[in-house]
Amino acid sequence: MKLGLHQVLIAVIVVLASSLSFAKNDHLKFVATYLQPGTTHPDQNYLHEVFEGLTTVHLGPEYFGSVRDSLQPQQVIFDLADELFNFEDGSLLPNYEQTIELLGTKYIDGYEKTILAFYIADEPNGWGITRTSLNLVIKALNKRFPGIPTYIVWNYLCFDSSAELDKRCGLPGERGIPDGLTWVGFDWYLRRDPSFDDVDFKTQVVDSVERLKRVTDKPIVLVPDGTDEFLQQFSPADRDVIMAKRMQMHFDFAANDSRIIGLDNYAWANHRETLRGVDTYVMGTREYPLTKKVLFDLTAKALR
Repeated sequence: MKLGLHQVLIAVIVVLASSLSFAKNDHLKFVATYLQPGTTHPDQNYLHEVFEGLTTVHLGPEYFGSVRDSLQPQQVIFDLADELFNFEDGSLLPNYEQTIELLGTKYIDGYEKTILAFYIADEPNGWGITRTSLNLVIKALNKRFPGIPTYIVWNYLCFDSSAELDKRCGLPGERGIPDGLTWVGFDWYLRRDPSFDDVDFKTQVVDSVERLKRVTDKPIVLVPDGTDEFLQQFSPADRDVIMAKRMQMHFDFAANDSRIIGLDNYAWANHRETLRGVDTYVMGTREYPLTKKVLFDLTAKALR
């Protein structure tokens, strides 16, 4: 499928014109990105690229340890899930407290100010990670590193423990937002033809945020899709336009909702994903110049 030239030009104009009117909003505190999912040691050039325009980035422990001396005044989101959970069955590793202590002594002590938040888990229900396990981890982190926020992203509406979602989200009675969590996010990406974007954004993002507000009073993080994962039928140029417009939609919405404290782009660099059962090479934001420009420009206007 290919957008007509006229449609492409209109979309570009809409994106760029709208970005000019986007102003600073005090409730927005950060714009982040996942760096390169599935890779523990991404190219260090990616990190430099990100900090040219964004305020923070997800890093795992070893990579954080290798760059921590060069980070200040920048901060990172410290990813912990791989260190604490068994992804075969979602169970909490029995030595999780010792692991947290070791991460502290090896990587974090003396560098606490470079950590914006601890990322506890990504889509925990999909891995079978229970609310009880999440609560135990958060309690241990708060004890060892008081004052550093904790953060989790759920898929779909699976932050909600309502029984009506048990079939879709699993973990009945053990799903939902831990009491001690600081920030909560969700990802429900727009997957249909872009002609449906206005309708889908209302259903999947706006309505989901309203549902999240009914479930919790915690600060909210939006997770816009910065990859071409669901745009494989379009040309690269058209993907760029679609991604940029969708990025703009997330920023516009975040600017007008004081409960939203940040945006967390997924994702910066190319990586592999399983798409409808097929291993797919997914291109990230850095490969799409218009999307990258819109993301950087809107970040500057939102946080200047």
